[in-house]
Amino acid sequence: MITKTNQLDAMPIILSGDGYSLTIDPNAHVRKQTMLSASAAIGKVTTNDESGDARVHLSRLAAMRIEVDKCRKEIKEPVLRVGKLIDQAAKDFLAEIELEEGRIKGLIGDHANEVARLKAIAEAEERRAFEFARAAREAAEETGRIADVLAHREAVAAKLAASDEVASTKLAQGVRFAWDFEVTDMKLLAAIKPDFVEMTERRAVILAWIKALDAGEVEDVDAHCFMAGIRAFKKPVVSSK
Repeated sequence: MITKTNQLDAMPIILSGDGYSLTIDPNAHVRKQTMLSASAAIGKVTTNDESGDARVHLSRLAAMRIEVDKCRKEIKEPVLRVGKLIDQAAKDFLAEIELEEGRIKGLIGDHANEVARLKAIAEAEERRAFEFARAAREAAEETGRIADVLAHREAVAAKLAASDEVASTKLAQGVRFAWDFEVTDMKLLAAIKPDFVEMTERRAVILAWIKALDAGEVEDVDAHCFMAGIRAFKKPVVSSK
């Protein structure tokens, strides 16, 4: 059971929970509405004094947000711990099963690959037999000689045998071949098929680079960034403390 009580003298607790049922403390709702009503009066900031008043309200809002977030983490922590224990118990129990699954699948896959190899050989032989039978038929029709007729009959027999071999070479039930892939050259793939890859910026690395440019007293930080495909700019950072 997870229980949180409201102790305003120690640390105000916003969320209360009992088992898997969580509720918001009624006092928290009152505090929230009081702060929102007060902050709604901030409609514009045109002077430093108004900016100071706005920061007071901002700090109160931020304090409650931090308070709720801290409480959320405290309530969630034992649940997460139990969840991890459940996951680990299942993982430990299934470890040998998954290994055995992988081993059996490997044996079946090896057999399927061997069958596919033999089938490819049989199909190649079938194509050669068909071609030989066609040539023998044309020769027999053209010359009418007994030797060519017999050769044609033998070629037809070989063709039928080759076809039977292909037909008898089948994959086991429950096995099929599906296309898969692995990327051997990501840059080449991105250049040839850009819609086949996903790219995202590394914000921390880029910001560190921009700050290093600025600290190195580069004459035009914006120009350096533009050459790299980045629009760099400064924005106001408002403290809620």
